[in-house]
Amino acid sequence: MSAVWPWIAVGLTLIVLSRAFGDNPVFRFSQYLFVGLSLGYTATIIVTDVLVKRINGAVQQGDPVGVVFLAIPVILGLLLFTRLGNQQLSWSANIPLALLFCVAAALAIAGTLQGTLLPQIQASLFSITQLSEPDIAVSVGRVVLLVGVILVLLSFNFTRQATKDARPVGGGLARIGRWWLIVSLGIVFAGALITYQTALIDRILFLSRQFGLG
Repeated sequence: MSAVWPWIAVGLTLIVLSRAFGDNPVFRFSQYLFVGLSLGYTATIIVTDVLVKRINGAVQQGDPVGVVFLAIPVILGLLLFTRLGNQQLSWSANIPLALLFCVAAALAIAGTLQGTLLPQIQASLFSITQLSEPDIAVSVGRVVLLVGVILVLLSFNFTRQATKDARPVGGGLARIGRWWLIVSLGIVFAGALITYQTALIDRILFLSRQFGLG
Protein backbone atom coordinates (compact mmCIF):
# COMPACT_ATOMS: atom_id res chain seq x y z
CA MET A 1 0.00 0.00 0.00
CA SER A 2 2.89 2.35 0.72
CA ALA A 3 3.93 2.19 -2.94
CA VAL A 4 0.53 3.54 -4.00
CA TRP A 5 0.75 6.85 -2.08
CA PRO A 6 3.47 8.39 -4.29
CA TRP A 7 1.34 7.76 -7.37
CA ILE A 8 -1.68 9.29 -5.64
CA ALA A 9 0.51 12.34 -5.04
CA VAL A 10 1.47 12.29 -8.73
CA GLY A 11 -2.18 12.24 -9.76
CA LEU A 12 -3.12 15.10 -7.45
CA THR A 13 -0.13 17.11 -8.64
CA LEU A 14 -1.15 16.67 -12.27
CA ILE A 15 -4.73 17.60 -11.40
CA VAL A 16 -3.60 20.83 -9.73
CA LEU A 17 -1.27 21.66 -12.64
CA SER A 18 -4.19 21.19 -15.03
CA ARG A 19 -5.42 24.61 -13.84
CA ALA A 20 -2.83 26.08 -16.21
CA PHE A 21 -5.13 25.05 -19.10
CA GLY A 22 -8.21 26.63 -17.53
CA ASP A 23 -10.79 25.78 -14.92
CA ASN A 24 -12.00 22.20 -15.10
CA PRO A 25 -13.97 19.71 -12.96
CA VAL A 26 -10.94 17.71 -11.82
CA PHE A 27 -9.22 20.85 -10.53
CA ARG A 28 -12.36 21.82 -8.61
CA PHE A 29 -12.38 18.30 -7.17
CA SER A 30 -8.84 18.86 -5.85
CA GLN A 31 -9.98 22.13 -4.26
CA TYR A 32 -12.93 20.45 -2.55
CA LEU A 33 -10.69 17.60 -1.43
CA PHE A 34 -8.14 19.97 0.07
CA VAL A 35 -10.77 22.03 1.89
CA GLY A 36 -12.56 18.92 3.15
CA LEU A 37 -9.38 17.29 4.43
CA SER A 38 -8.24 20.54 6.09
CA LEU A 39 -11.56 21.06 7.85
CA GLY A 40 -11.77 17.40 8.86
CA TYR A 41 -8.25 17.41 10.28
CA THR A 42 -8.84 20.69 12.13
CA ALA A 43 -12.12 19.47 13.60
CA THR A 44 -10.51 16.20 14.71
CA ILE A 45 -7.64 18.01 16.45
CA ILE A 46 -10.03 20.43 18.17
CA VAL A 47 -12.31 17.68 19.44
CA THR A 48 -9.70 15.10 20.48
CA ASP A 49 -6.73 17.21 21.59
CA VAL A 50 -8.57 20.23 22.99
CA LEU A 51 -12.14 19.61 24.10
CA VAL A 52 -11.99 15.94 25.14
CA LYS A 53 -8.67 16.23 26.97
CA ARG A 54 -9.68 19.37 28.85
CA ILE A 55 -13.11 18.05 29.78
CA ASN A 56 -11.62 14.74 30.95
CA GLY A 57 -9.01 16.63 32.98
CA ALA A 58 -11.66 18.82 34.63
CA VAL A 59 -13.87 15.80 35.40
CA GLN A 60 -11.00 13.77 36.85
CA GLN A 61 -9.97 16.69 39.03
CA GLY A 62 -13.54 17.11 40.25
CA ASP A 63 -13.77 20.71 39.05
CA PRO A 64 -17.42 21.40 38.10
CA VAL A 65 -16.66 25.08 37.48
CA GLY A 66 -14.05 24.08 34.91
CA VAL A 67 -16.53 21.76 33.19
CA VAL A 68 -19.08 24.59 32.97
CA PHE A 69 -16.53 26.97 31.47
CA LEU A 70 -15.52 24.33 28.93
CA ALA A 71 -19.17 23.70 28.06
CA ILE A 72 -19.65 27.34 27.06
CA PRO A 73 -17.60 27.16 23.83
CA VAL A 74 -19.32 23.87 22.98
CA ILE A 75 -22.74 25.51 23.31
CA LEU A 76 -21.62 28.49 21.25
CA GLY A 77 -20.36 26.12 18.56
CA LEU A 78 -23.67 24.25 18.50
CA LEU A 79 -25.51 27.54 17.99
CA LEU A 80 -23.78 27.85 14.60
CA PHE A 81 -25.74 24.81 13.38
CA THR A 82 -28.98 26.82 13.66
CA ARG A 83 -28.07 28.32 10.26
CA LEU A 84 -28.85 24.92 8.73
CA GLY A 85 -32.32 23.68 7.83
CA ASN A 86 -35.32 26.00 8.06
CA GLN A 87 -33.23 28.64 9.89
CA GLN A 88 -36.02 29.65 12.26
CA LEU A 89 -33.45 30.05 15.03
CA SER A 90 -30.68 31.35 12.78
CA TRP A 91 -30.58 34.62 14.75
CA SER A 92 -28.94 32.73 17.67
CA ALA A 93 -25.90 32.05 15.48
CA ASN A 94 -25.15 35.78 15.59
CA ILE A 95 -24.00 35.39 19.21
CA PRO A 96 -20.97 33.11 18.54
CA LEU A 97 -20.24 34.89 15.26
CA ALA A 98 -20.15 38.31 16.94
CA LEU A 99 -17.93 36.92 19.70
CA LEU A 100 -15.66 35.28 17.13
CA PHE A 101 -15.29 38.46 15.06
CA CYS A 102 -14.68 40.63 18.13
CA VAL A 103 -11.99 38.30 19.47
CA ALA A 104 -10.39 38.00 16.01
CA ALA A 105 -10.35 41.80 15.58
CA ALA A 106 -8.87 42.30 19.05
CA LEU A 107 -6.16 39.70 18.41
CA ALA A 108 -5.38 41.24 15.02
CA ILE A 109 -5.04 44.73 16.48
CA ALA A 110 -2.95 43.52 19.42
CA GLY A 111 -0.78 41.41 17.11
CA THR A 112 -0.24 44.34 14.76
CA LEU A 113 0.73 46.65 17.61
CA GLN A 114 3.00 44.19 19.41
CA GLY A 115 4.40 42.40 16.39
CA THR A 116 4.73 45.19 13.81
CA LEU A 117 4.22 48.77 14.97
CA LEU A 118 6.06 48.73 18.31
CA PRO A 119 9.06 46.71 16.99
CA GLN A 120 9.26 49.11 14.02
CA ILE A 121 9.32 52.11 16.35
CA GLN A 122 11.95 50.46 18.53
CA ALA A 123 14.06 49.61 15.48
CA SER A 124 13.79 53.21 14.24
CA LEU A 125 14.81 54.63 17.62
CA PHE A 126 17.65 52.12 17.81
CA SER A 127 18.80 53.30 14.39
CA ILE A 128 19.03 56.87 15.69
CA THR A 129 21.01 55.96 18.81
CA GLN A 130 23.38 53.49 17.12
CA LEU A 131 24.55 55.40 14.05
CA SER A 132 28.16 55.25 15.22
CA GLU A 133 28.42 51.53 14.44
CA PRO A 134 31.97 50.54 13.37
CA ASP A 135 30.60 48.48 10.51
CA ILE A 136 29.75 50.98 7.75
CA ALA A 137 27.25 48.60 6.13
CA VAL A 138 25.27 48.31 9.37
CA SER A 139 25.26 52.09 9.81
CA VAL A 140 24.05 52.66 6.24
CA GLY A 141 21.35 50.06 6.73
CA ARG A 142 20.08 51.80 9.84
CA VAL A 143 20.01 55.16 8.09
CA VAL A 144 18.06 53.63 5.19
CA LEU A 145 15.61 52.04 7.65
CA LEU A 146 15.04 55.33 9.46
CA VAL A 147 14.62 57.34 6.24
CA GLY A 148 12.26 54.73 4.80
CA VAL A 149 10.04 54.75 7.88
CA ILE A 150 9.78 58.55 7.83
CA LEU A 151 9.07 58.74 4.09
CA VAL A 152 6.40 56.04 4.19
CA LEU A 153 4.68 57.67 7.16
CA LEU A 154 4.65 61.00 5.30
CA SER A 155 2.98 59.31 2.32
CA PHE A 156 -0.15 58.56 4.40
CA ASN A 157 -1.85 61.96 4.47
CA PHE A 158 -5.64 61.69 4.10
CA THR A 159 -6.75 64.50 6.41
CA ARG A 160 -7.04 67.20 3.73
CA GLN A 161 -7.35 67.31 -0.02
CA ALA A 162 -4.29 68.52 -1.89
CA THR A 163 -5.00 71.60 -4.04
CA LYS A 164 -2.86 74.25 -5.66
CA ASP A 165 -3.49 76.63 -2.77
CA ALA A 166 -3.27 74.08 0.05
CA ARG A 167 -0.73 71.35 -0.47
CA PRO A 168 0.16 68.98 2.39
CA VAL A 169 3.41 69.61 4.20
CA GLY A 170 6.22 67.61 2.67
CA GLY A 171 4.33 66.84 -0.55
CA GLY A 172 7.53 65.96 -2.41
CA LEU A 173 8.70 63.72 0.40
CA ALA A 174 5.26 62.07 0.46
CA ARG A 175 5.60 61.21 -3.24
CA ILE A 176 9.01 59.70 -2.55
CA GLY A 177 7.46 57.74 0.33
CA ARG A 178 4.76 56.37 -1.97
CA TRP A 179 7.40 55.22 -4.45
CA TRP A 180 9.35 53.72 -1.56
CA LEU A 181 6.22 51.83 -0.54
CA ILE A 182 5.60 50.65 -4.11
CA VAL A 183 9.16 49.33 -4.39
CA SER A 184 8.80 47.58 -1.03
CA LEU A 185 5.57 45.90 -2.12
CA GLY A 186 7.26 44.89 -5.37
CA ILE A 187 10.02 43.21 -3.37
CA VAL A 188 7.42 41.39 -1.25
CA PHE A 189 5.56 40.19 -4.37
CA ALA A 190 8.85 39.11 -5.94
CA GLY A 191 9.62 37.05 -2.83
CA ALA A 192 6.19 35.44 -3.00
CA LEU A 193 6.69 34.67 -6.69
CA ILE A 194 10.06 33.06 -5.96
CA THR A 195 8.36 30.92 -3.29
CA TYR A 196 5.70 29.76 -5.77
CA GLN A 197 8.35 29.02 -8.38
CA THR A 198 10.33 27.00 -5.84
CA ALA A 199 7.24 24.94 -5.03
CA LEU A 200 6.57 24.42 -8.75
CA ILE A 201 10.17 23.30 -9.37
CA ASP A 202 9.91 20.89 -6.44
CA ARG A 203 6.74 19.35 -7.88
CA ILE A 204 8.31 19.04 -11.35
CA LEU A 205 11.36 17.30 -9.86
CA PHE A 206 9.04 15.01 -7.92
CA LEU A 207 7.19 14.07 -11.10
CA SER A 208 10.43 13.50 -13.00
CA ARG A 209 11.70 11.17 -10.26
CA GLN A 210 8.45 9.22 -10.20
CA PHE A 211 8.51 8.70 -13.97
CA GLY A 212 12.24 7.88 -13.95
CA LEU A 213 13.29 10.97 -15.86
CA GLY A 214 15.79 12.27 -13.32
